[in-house]
Amino acid sequence: MDYEPWGYYASYVIGAEWIDENEALVVTTKRGMEEIDFLAMFMTCFSSSLSADAFSQIYTIDSDAPVIYAPSLKGIISPLIVLHFLAVVSRIKSLKKGYVHYSGNLKKVKGRINVIRNERTNMAIKRFDRVFCEYDEYTVDIPENKLIKKALLFCKQILRTVIEHHKDGSKVKQMLSKSLLMFERVSEDVQVREVTQIKAHKLFNEYSEAVRLAKLILRRYDFSISKTSTEDDNILPFTLDMSLLYEHYVYGLLHDAYGDKVLYQVKGRTGYPDFLYKSHNFKAILDTKYIPKYDESYLLDNYVVRQLSGYSRDLPILQKLGYNEIDEESPLPDVPCIIIYPKERDEITNPFSENKLQDLCRTPVRRLMRFYKICIPLPVVAANL
Repeated sequence: MDYEPWGYYASYVIGAEWIDENEALVVTTKRGMEEIDFLAMFMTCFSSSLSADAFSQIYTIDSDAPVIYAPSLKGIISPLIVLHFLAVVSRIKSLKKGYVHYSGNLKKVKGRINVIRNERTNMAIKRFDRVFCEYDEYTVDIPENKLIKKALLFCKQILRTVIEHHKDGSKVKQMLSKSLLMFERVSEDVQVREVTQIKAHKLFNEYSEAVRLAKLILRRYDFSISKTSTEDDNILPFTLDMSLLYEHYVYGLLHDAYGDKVLYQVKGRTGYPDFLYKSHNFKAILDTKYIPKYDESYLLDNYVVRQLSGYSRDLPILQKLGYNEIDEESPLPDVPCIIIYPKERDEITNPFSENKLQDLCRTPVRRLMRFYKICIPLPVVAANL
C-alpha cells in the first residue's frame, strides 16, 4: 500500500498463523480487552435463529499445519470448536440411519451363513448349536453417529471445568446432556480408519458440519481422552474475526430481547445492514462496529455515516421496514440510524432485554440528525475463574 509501510496488518482479526516454515505470527485482543469472556460470547451467538454453520464464517482453522506455541490464545480455540460442535449437534432433529454389516456366531441363522468360517469355528469342534453368519442391519449405529458420539464424550471431558465453574456452565451442561441422550443407542467404538472414510452428505447439512467438527476435535487430541486434561500451550493455526463475532454476539442479545422484530442482513441496493428493527411504533437501522474508541468520541468516522445514510435511503431496505408505498419521488422517511459499539466492563447484562429499543437511543451523535450510539459491553472473565 502506498500510504502504509510494508508489514502485517491484523485489523480486527486475532489468532496465529505461520509466516514461513520457521516463523509464526500471533495476534491477541486489543489493549484493554484482554479479559474478554469468549465462552459467554460463543454461547450468546448460538442463542439466535442463525444456523450454526453460519458461525463457521467467523473463524478458520488450518488442521493440517503444525501447531504454534501461543499460550495467550489457548483458552479461545478449544471452547470455540467445542461449543460450535455442540450447537450443530443440538439442531439435529433425528438420527441418520444406514445399513451396517455384522458377523457373529449365533444360535439362529441370520442373513447368510459364512460356510468357511462356520466350518472352522463350529463344525470342526462339533459345536452344532451355533452358526457363523453375516448380515446387514438398518440401524443408527453407523460410523457417522459413532464419530459424533465419541466427539461428544471428548467434549464432556474438555468442558468439565467450565461446567463446574463458569456462569454459563449450566447452559453448556444442558446442551451436552441433551445431545448425549439423543445418541445413547449409538456406540463410540469408531476406528481411526473409519473416520477418514466418512464423507459429507448434501442432504444432511447438520451432519456434514457435525462430522467436520468432530474430526477436528478428535484430531486435536489425537483420539485420546486422557490428553484433554493435559492440553499444552500449542494450538492449531487459526484466525478469528472479532468484528464478525461481535456482530453475531449482538444479534444473539437482540434476538433474546426482541425476537422476530429484528431482521438480520437484509439485502438492499447499497449493501446489507447488520440489523433492521421493525415494530408497530418504531423502526430503525442498526449496524455493529467493533470500534471501542466510539465510547470516548462524540463523532463517527465519515465512512460509517455514509454507509448508514445509504441504508436509510435504500428502497428495498425501507420497504422491508414497512414503507411499502414509497418510491424514488416520495418524501424521505425519518428512520433512526443506530451504531452499536463495544466496551469491556466488569459486569455484563443485556441492555435490550429490559428496555425498548427507542428508549436506548439516548446518545445522539453530534452534528448528525437521527444518528445514535448504543454501547453493548463485552463480557469479561470473572476474577475467581
